[in-house]
Amino acid sequence: MADQFSVPNLPPLSIGSINKILNEELIDHAILQILGYKRVPGSQTERFRLLLNDGETLFPFALLGTQLNHLIESKNLEKFTILKLNKFACTDLPHNKKIILCLEIETLVPGSVVGNQIFPSTQAISSEFQSSRFHNTSITEETMHNCSSDTFNQPSTSGVPFSSKLNKTISLTNNFINCRSESSSIALNSSVYNPNWDTLRSLTDTEATNQSNIPIVPIINLTPYQKKWIIKARIVHKKSLRIYKNVKGAGKYFAFYLIDDSGEIRVTTFNEQAELLYDFLEVDKVYYISNAKIQLAIKNSAIRNDFEMQLCINSKIELASDHSDVPRLEFEFVPIKLIPSLPKDSFVDVIGVCCCVSDMKTIVTKTNKELCERDLILIDTDKRPITVSLWGTDAGEFKSQDNHVILVKRAKITDFRGCSLTVTQDTMLFIDPPVSEATILKSWFESLNDSVNVKSVPSVSFNEFKSLNWKTFADITAIDFEDSDRIEYFTVKACIDLIQKEKCMYKSCPLKDCFKKVVDLNNGFYKCIKCNKEYNSFTWVLLLSLNLADFSGSLWVVAFKEIAEILTGYEVKILSKIKIENEDQYLNILSNMHFKSFIFKLRSKMEVFNEIKRLKTIVLEVKQVDSVLYTKKLLSDIYRMGKILNLESVSCPN
Repeated sequence: MADQFSVPNLPPLSIGSINKILNEELIDHAILQILGYKRVPGSQTERFRLLLNDGETLFPFALLGTQLNHLIESKNLEKFTILKLNKFACTDLPHNKKIILCLEIETLVPGSVVGNQIFPSTQAISSEFQSSRFHNTSITEETMHNCSSDTFNQPSTSGVPFSSKLNKTISLTNNFINCRSESSSIALNSSVYNPNWDTLRSLTDTEATNQSNIPIVPIINLTPYQKKWIIKARIVHKKSLRIYKNVKGAGKYFAFYLIDDSGEIRVTTFNEQAELLYDFLEVDKVYYISNAKIQLAIKNSAIRNDFEMQLCINSKIELASDHSDVPRLEFEFVPIKLIPSLPKDSFVDVIGVCCCVSDMKTIVTKTNKELCERDLILIDTDKRPITVSLWGTDAGEFKSQDNHVILVKRAKITDFRGCSLTVTQDTMLFIDPPVSEATILKSWFESLNDSVNVKSVPSVSFNEFKSLNWKTFADITAIDFEDSDRIEYFTVKACIDLIQKEKCMYKSCPLKDCFKKVVDLNNGFYKCIKCNKEYNSFTWVLLLSLNLADFSGSLWVVAFKEIAEILTGYEVKILSKIKIENEDQYLNILSNMHFKSFIFKLRSKMEVFNEIKRLKTIVLEVKQVDSVLYTKKLLSDIYRMGKILNLESVSCPN
């Protein structure tokens, strides 16, 4: 057995520090020794309970913060290790017991160097745990008392009330303490504050500083186990006030998002509290918030926090006077051209010019509920468009016109209709945001005039890729189409080899469902032979005759209307204007299509024209080539052919 004063080069333990923490006395840190740890059984997330020694008291109910689990996994908290506890919290349990939450630990001396339990001259056991007696021998994991899993369940599942006493070092070591004026606070409890709209609105101009001895806690350190805490955070986004309905009835709610220099958290408030606070809380202002409920966040949330906050009747919110130490919202922009290479269901920040806003439409979900949808098409300086889908209230409330800069934070990547983005409950959408990237995009877009590419080539999703009927042009030319009723649908990866530029566009009947070519009567009117009517206007229609080629051969195909617009990258109204004003630019646009590869879905059928049979092939769909998916398809083909030929050297692709 070793005494801490007889072993050289060991830092002295902070004798009596455990009882000081339990008694809520102010200490900066504590030098302690770990005598063992044990996994807390039954907890949803992996948690560890520590046995700590301060040279005077052995304390078996210290709970390691989940963010420090890596210290256990890396064996930096092995038995007998001497550590420095920099941040911690003391939490009440039922039956007048307590646990210490270890939030920040610095290992000083590895347990392999110490080698023994450090014994004081007088050994004492914490009065909180007189029933847990330890002998003057080295403590092992087997001698540690087990703690019921109910002790560590979150209040959201167990309903056990917790009262939290946070250590003062959280504020002192990080200079978090400010002054607070009670006159500037809002308490949602009506017995403390009588909600009056005029008074409430005036509070937005009343600034406060923190005068409480309760420390300001970083957002990242908030857990359901704490009760007494205050955060100082900036509101970076606020959702609209919405109506909800469930089996208990209907009500109102809204959500907003807070950040400080440690992290972010989502906050929701309901019913009377929601109506009371909605006008008071302003985006980009900093507030002190306390007495709110911390609970587990929903799964697959885009917010980088395991917990979320819910304001309740006793919650308190105060406008902060000093906000220079609280950061503003930051973005990690991803160029649109890189988004298809990112994993499905991941979240990205994207910024672009909105070149197209669709009308709102109603779709029916799998649960037979009607849902509103609106699509935006964004482009950036690479002229690569992408679709962003808005849903529900977001779709209905969107009021922006074309040509505004749209910033979307935490857009979710989907493979719906190829690669696209969708808005979730945690997505933030900003119109003409005050960031430098928006200014650059606006200037770039204005310099393009009307010659911007607004037609996107969709990507093929993985599920679609597997189900396609792949053929080569050699396969098609080998088919006997003498039976005039035979129609062949197939998919091919091919490049555009030739374009007939002379007749890519024609004047058609202005009626919606008639695409027949009109005859110019040279008197300001145009005659449609099919309708047998004269009109004072016409509609331009794109009709591309293309020669597509793959490794096996080539085939002439026709691309009509929307498909032709996608291939050229221009709407017909813009392309026709370019053709009239600048013929050279128009021809260059067509020439730029040469040797570009796409995945084409085609339909071939033998037709008779002027008593001559010819194979007519029409482009039904065109999609971008996903190099990764197409390579997997080729490897799969090679593997399948190897199996047919009994080639053992061909391995199965991953």
